[in-house]
Amino acid sequence: MSQATLDTTVEDGLLRAGVSAERLQEHLKVFSALFRDTGSTDEWTAARYIVETVAGYGVEAEILELDSLISWPLAGKLALLDAKGRETEQVQVRTRSFGAQTPPGGLEADLVFVPFAPPQAGEMIFSHRAVAGDYTGLDVTGKIVITADGGPDGIRRAQERGAAGHVHIWPSDEDVVHEMIGTSVWGTPTPESAKRLPTIPVLGVKQADGERIAGMLVGGPVRVRLESNVKTEWMRIPLATASIPGAGSDDFLLVGAHIDSWYEGVTDNATGDAALIEMARVLSEHRTDLRRGVRFGWWPGHSTGRYSGSTWYADTRFRELRDRCVGYLNIDSPGVRETEIWDCRYNMGEIEHITSAVVQQLSGQQPNIRRPLRAGDQSFLGVGLPSLGAYRMLPVDHPDRKAVGGCGGAYWWHSPEDTLDKADAAILAEDVRIYLTMTAQMCRPEVIPYNFVPSAQDFLDHLSSLQEAAGQHLDLTSAMEQAERFKVAAERLANSPVPDAKRLNEGLKRLTRIVNPALFTVDGPYEMDPALQLPVLPGLAPMRELAKLEPTSSEFQFLLTRLRRQRNRVEDALLQAADLAGRLAR
Repeated sequence: MSQATLDTTVEDGLLRAGVSAERLQEHLKVFSALFRDTGSTDEWTAARYIVETVAGYGVEAEILELDSLISWPLAGKLALLDAKGRETEQVQVRTRSFGAQTPPGGLEADLVFVPFAPPQAGEMIFSHRAVAGDYTGLDVTGKIVITADGGPDGIRRAQERGAAGHVHIWPSDEDVVHEMIGTSVWGTPTPESAKRLPTIPVLGVKQADGERIAGMLVGGPVRVRLESNVKTEWMRIPLATASIPGAGSDDFLLVGAHIDSWYEGVTDNATGDAALIEMARVLSEHRTDLRRGVRFGWWPGHSTGRYSGSTWYADTRFRELRDRCVGYLNIDSPGVRETEIWDCRYNMGEIEHITSAVVQQLSGQQPNIRRPLRAGDQSFLGVGLPSLGAYRMLPVDHPDRKAVGGCGGAYWWHSPEDTLDKADAAILAEDVRIYLTMTAQMCRPEVIPYNFVPSAQDFLDHLSSLQEAAGQHLDLTSAMEQAERFKVAAERLANSPVPDAKRLNEGLKRLTRIVNPALFTVDGPYEMDPALQLPVLPGLAPMRELAKLEPTSSEFQFLLTRLRRQRNRVEDALLQAADLAGRLAR
């Protein structure tokens, strides 16, 4: 089962030759005329267009329907008041999805500025959420916080400290106010997670306006009137799916893209929707070359449902995904004009060599392989599906590059500026060729092309780092020993012969289901972790926080108890992984 250097020149070349930039542009024109808000008539129109188009290529396709709690942000207002309560200025704002509704007439309160370290130049906003605002010495009870600490966790921090409202200052300087989501609840809430829905109103403002208002606080109190109007209700929404069966196996690769958008949302994510349509067409013409099948999902509820479509699919297709799915390729914001640099995030260790080889061979760039972020319809981490992905970005020094979460890093993300002129069908065609090649590399070989040595190294690296940070409080020696056993077995497995491919494939899939929930989730296979940025081994990551607490405090003892249980969980997963990999390598 040795991992030979991948050859993408022959069969994959035939796939790439079939990609049509002209067809992609036709799809983009259709989507650009639709405002695909989740649950809207235009979203249903887009879903029907996808299914009818793909079915016309001879691919089995259908629309699944689901009920989802959806939150549409409506009009908002932030007005500065004088000493007599009269409005002196209105600031441009956008209301946040899942923020609280204000009473008629809005909410009046004083502002409090909470300092926050901004992201580095070129950094995505999602990657900065682990940083917290500095509330030292601040009393925000009954007041409105204004801060760049604006993710769902930043809203929670303000709410827990008694704030009456939250205003998010955008961390980069574009002349755009972005649409955003205020909740950390991933997918449709449960009775437990519903308690994390925001209970305070939330607005977003441009950096220039936010910093100017924060500067006014130096001269004394600033009082404002805040209005937040939000339509949060249950909606019936469409999930378009398509399936190309494999020629030699019932296994399949899952490929997803979200169908809903803000406004036209051409590069977030009409380009991804068009990419899946074109992939389905090309792969259908070469279906006899695919040992494993390909399943496509156009996810609704991405933004205003916080990934509710892909989460529903993970919940309702759990057994099928667990038994038969070999991986998940999410496609979000491809085909953006002037993008050049491949950013290979969302890759797990056992399939990183696929992404690395394909991107390097087809783009000539040295891939920067990165592990999954907790964002972007990554709803299958608990199921254990290996994730792979690559996204083309604007150069860091490009004038359009800002601290955003998609659109290749461009300022128009989540705004009315994301129109047809922001896409480039020729670049999109090149991106689709990359994704088709990755798909073929996952679906053609007799043996599923996993290599668990990097996964084992992930355990070792992060366990070692945590041991160094707080080993005096929680000993990870036994877990590290199991990680070493797993790595030795993974190395043997990567170089072992293949006497029975079917048996080996079943074992390899089981191995991903053991390894990935431990590496990338806290709550495991059957629940959804919050939509907050989590490091590798997130269940044990609070060991670093433990080292800062007073050992005699209840807070320390509570956290230590949780960490012992997480250590047991990780150690048990490693024991199972080492045993299974050892058996498969015989």
